[in-house]
Amino acid sequence: MGMNEKERLRAEFDAEFLKELEAAEAEERQAAGRIADEEYSTAEQEWQALAPFTRAVVETIRAIPRGKVMSYGQVAAAAGSPRGARQVVRILHTLSRKYALPWHRVVNIRGEIALDEHGGGGEQQERLEAEGVEFGLGGKIDLSRYRHDGDS
Repeated sequence: MGMNEKERLRAEFDAEFLKELEAAEAEERQAAGRIADEEYSTAEQEWQALAPFTRAVVETIRAIPRGKVMSYGQVAAAAGSPRGARQVVRILHTLSRKYALPWHRVVNIRGEIALDEHGGGGEQQERLEAEGVEFGLGGKIDLSRYRHDGDS
């Protein structure tokens, strides 16, 4: 086998290797696309599987602007169930992380943080203060100043 023959075989081998590599990479990209589509589809299915009130609560909480707060009852009323404040608490507890909700913007009807120090109350106050919300005497928020009405 002469040098030219070795070079020819090497070139053929390289060409075949590159062709297989490109095919494998294309297959990998397609598989990644299918996985992304499936993940999107699963997330969309999970979202659609939520009760309409739950979806409305999530959307209401997402819409609270920085530096504003809403009470649990306000969120419930805006989501269509004025007597559903306890459900809002449950939804916040179970879905805040999954849907990246600004949970810290929801307070009780008196403008107070309902969580204790160990349950996240300190973090909630820190987050609100970082957004410009001021706490008055007794740790209360002036709702006439910081309440979000949901209309604006």
